Amino acid sequence: ALASKLRKERAVAMTYIGDGGASVGEVHEGLMMASAMRLPLILIFENNQFAYSTPVAKQFAGTTMSDRAIGYGIPGITVDGTDVLAVYDACRIAVERARNSEGPSIIEAVTMRMHGHAAHDNAWYVPKELLESWKKKDPIARFERELMEWGVLTGQKKTSVTRDIEAL
Repeated sequence: ALASKLRKERAVAMTYIGDGGASVGEVHEGLMMASAMRLPLILIFENNQFAYSTPVAKQFAGTTMSDRAIGYGIPGITVDGTDVLAVYDACRIAVERARNSEGPSIIEAVTMRMHGHAAHDNAWYVPKELLESWKKKDPIARFERELMEWGVLTGQKKTSVTRDIEAL
């Protein structure tokens, strides 16, 4: 983001971090710098409900992670991370701001990690009913249904695209 600004480019840096990682000092330092220098940075907090095994409710006292943006003097928004178009719209607005030299933005995408934090983690700490409720919000299946409803995607096109992907 700094290089882009110094070169007077329209490029925007966008990066993601989980809810647990968002609490480390380097994130704060980076956001303070990006905010003060009005850098074209978009930081997406992937609020997947657990920092490893620690529930979000025990990670921070705020209502939403995006509320942290207030302290940096930048906009922050919370979106349904399982809604493809809501995430796209939030990113589009943040990119436009960044390209207009209006500085960084924080986007919190609320979602759920549907498996353990790593290969060795069986996610024993996540209530099974919570996983079941989030399973119903699968973003791929949800967006596919929407595309079908709008007539943008047909069964035949889905089959064709799936076949092309599997052939890669």
